[in-house]
Amino acid sequence: MIENLKFCQFCGAPLEADMKVCAGCGQPVGGTGSPMEYVEGTSETAASSPQPETLPEEEPPVEPPTQERPASPPPPPPAAPLPQPPAGSGKSKFPTWLIVVLVLVVLCCCLTFVIGGIALFRFVNEANTSQNGVIPPIVENFVPFNATDDPFQVATQPFEQLETALAPLATLVPQATLAVVPPVPTQPGIGQSLSEDTLIDDFSSNLFEWAEEADDISVHGFSEGRYFIQILQPEYFAWSFIPTDFNPTLIRFNAQIKDNADEGTYGVMCNFQDSSNYHYVEIDLDTRTYQIGKEENDEFFPLTSSNWVDAFYLKDNPNDVNQISIRCTTETIRLEINGNLEAEVNFTPAEPDGWVALFASTWDTLSADGFTVYFDDLYATTRE
Repeated sequence: MIENLKFCQFCGAPLEADMKVCAGCGQPVGGTGSPMEYVEGTSETAASSPQPETLPEEEPPVEPPTQERPASPPPPPPAAPLPQPPAGSGKSKFPTWLIVVLVLVVLCCCLTFVIGGIALFRFVNEANTSQNGVIPPIVENFVPFNATDDPFQVATQPFEQLETALAPLATLVPQATLAVVPPVPTQPGIGQSLSEDTLIDDFSSNLFEWAEEADDISVHGFSEGRYFIQILQPEYFAWSFIPTDFNPTLIRFNAQIKDNADEGTYGVMCNFQDSSNYHYVEIDLDTRTYQIGKEENDEFFPLTSSNWVDAFYLKDNPNDVNQISIRCTTETIRLEINGNLEAEVNFTPAEPDGWVALFASTWDTLSADGFTVYFDDLYATTRE
């Protein structure tokens, strides 16, 4: 039996009958040129086949080498676009327009704070210092101790800005709210004088420009040769600064309350830095007690053994005139009543010396005509 085999005409690799591409070199079968055909038979068939006499002896065909060439690498796969991430996943770029808007908002806020701070600074400076360096008499009112969540209600107005400051008191407030001065024995005045370290004032006139002001909370003014502070609302606190360009360490004066001594108190504020930081001495004629303390960052700290201490030298009648003398330095507060020592407290200095003011305050119940304290024959000095 004879089996016909075909070989690739390019590389000589054997081909099968149904192959279209050579497995050895990848060339198509039946391309340009004729493939070589080789016949291989058995020895018996070759011996029995008749040999033509007229044909020359043919040499046996030489078989091609049997070694297989390495297969060619497969062609690269067709290019395909990269897969896109599903919608709603991954990260997105922050919009440029939104960044610009945020930057502009931040810049506007910063500019607003800067302008507001400068305006506030200039306002405070102008309000707290007059042109000649003298502390302007300022009147302030606030709710003391624990009356409301927002205890301070300030009505501040420099004296030189009041167009009606020198007008009669009746032009400042309705007649119904004017203080009624109780009759008191006539006392000789101590006069009015001011030096570089001492102020003497019998309040026979407003020579030194004490605060004269009125609103629906308090009235500050002069009546029959005395200076008074009248409070028209319960649970309020009002004061008037001593109008000097020095801060006195000794303050002596006479004080008297109308007839409702159980509705308020009076005293002196010293080492005054602002409405949240100062020392003070307070007198309660109704209970015949006093307290010495300090207000620091809106928090009260007593400097005596308790909040209120019995006063031994106040007069028995709460409507009598009492002489109050207070020496206040950055380290000591000394209280004398009617020429007698009531208390002296020492403390660690925390702030430099500050302004000095007379004040009055009211409790939670108040008469229709308010609570009034009268001050007279004031002596304020830095002398020892």
